[in-house]
Amino acid sequence: MQRLKKYLLLTMMLFIAALNFTYFLHPFKLVTGGTQGVALLFHELFSYSPSFIILFINILTLILSYFTLSKETTYGTLAATFIYPLCVKITTFFPPFPTSMIPLFFSSCIAGIICGITGGYIYRFGFSAGGVSTLNLWVWKYFHIPVALSNFLINTIIILSGCFFFGLEKGFYSIIVILISSFIIHKMVG
Repeated sequence: MQRLKKYLLLTMMLFIAALNFTYFLHPFKLVTGGTQGVALLFHELFSYSPSFIILFINILTLILSYFTLSKETTYGTLAATFIYPLCVKITTFFPPFPTSMIPLFFSSCIAGIICGITGGYIYRFGFSAGGVSTLNLWVWKYFHIPVALSNFLINTIIILSGCFFFGLEKGFYSIIVILISSFIIHKMVG
């Protein structure tokens, strides 16, 4: 029963994260790194569905994890690999958010708080969101580049790409999201 509760809470956090993506990150074009950031870029460049891109990247990194990392790491990302993109797809059918009602600064603060809380709980439950997180573990195992450094480098590339396509202002507010979420995750997980 405890395990079921843990998965239900994970699903709830992933659904809230998907709402955050659908109502704040996507409409405001806040490229915060990770699979969400790549999904926003591919949507802008090629009109691909963000949920499809997230699922595609998650499956690729899940396969990479299965063959090159521990089974524990793979199992820890398995649920999020499929649940999160499904939640993103479901939330796209919700009524659109009136983006003109909230200034970009407040939207980025709200998005950062939600990213931090959902991410913090996901880590506290012992799960991983997969995607770039899995790639960071792989880089550490085979190239001995610290996870924090590879995470910083990969996400910096994604964020700079977002700045290039969406402008410096969006990049600045994306960094606000990251700073707030990182602070909250650090306080929740340590």
